[in-house]
Amino acid sequence: MVRLASLALAAGLGCDAAPGPTVDAVAPVAAARGADVVLTGAGFCGAGAVTAAGTCVDLPSGAVDVGLRAPIVRAPVRSWGAGTIVVTVPTQAALGATAIYVTVDGRSSNAVDFEVLP
Repeated sequence: MVRLASLALAAGLGCDAAPGPTVDAVAPVAAARGADVVLTGAGFCGAGAVTAAGTCVDLPSGAVDVGLRAPIVRAPVRSWGAGTIVVTVPTQAALGATAIYVTVDGRSSNAVDFEVLP
């Protein structure tokens, strides 16, 4: 049974091949609570949900979170596009070095270094 499952995984059977979001950069890399930051990357609309103009067909079930350990806080979204998301640094975000990442349709991106300034 294990051998059959291994063969199925090796062949790509039973795996969802749709890629998740990828964050290439965040600008600025450090910002105070309440400031806006821009995340650039790919896959922010979800699989197959991008128009020819590069916009999301529908807004995805997505979020941007700040922090890798408690407190992890959700950033308010100002705008959401296929390759660019603008968020506001949450007032509850812990000060100091942390990370920011995107989740779309249950798939999380890579975490990008970010610093919350006083």
